[in-house]
Formats: sequence, C-alpha cells, structure tokens
Amino acid sequence: MAFDAQTHRDAPLSDAALAQLFTEARTRNGWTDRPVPEALLRKLYDLTKFGPTAVNNTPARFVFVTSPEAKARLVPL
Repeated sequence: MAFDAQTHRDAPLSDAALAQLFTEARTRNGWTDRPVPEALLRKLYDLTKFGPTAVNNTPARFVFVTSPEAKARLVPL
C-alpha cells in the first residue's frame, strides 16, 4: 500500500520526501579525499539524536577521526 499525502493531510513531509527517506535511500560505500568540515560533522551528529532507537536511549557512540595520524592508526584495522 503506497502512502498518499492526500489521505494523510497532517503528514509533515511530502510523498517525495518520504520516498527519498524510505524507498530511495541508499547506503554509500565509497570515499572521497575531500575533508568534511567539523561544523558539518557536529550538525550530523546532532541530527542522529532524533533517530529512533531501542527503548528510547542512545546506544551509539561516534569518534571523529580527522587527523592524518589518527587515520593512519586505523589502517591496520
């Protein structure tokens, strides 16, 4: 059954936005050599707080590895 925004008038997101989130989203598995600004990392981290979690807690832990030395330490892993 497809979601229809006309049927659900109180839906805060459009059909296109819902499709992008739930049926068209894809996991990225490639990397670029472009650095990610720290402000963007912090903003993304802040957004993760709003995602659903088990028992409404936040079990995820994130480590931002940004220095060349720290990245080199990850290579053997």
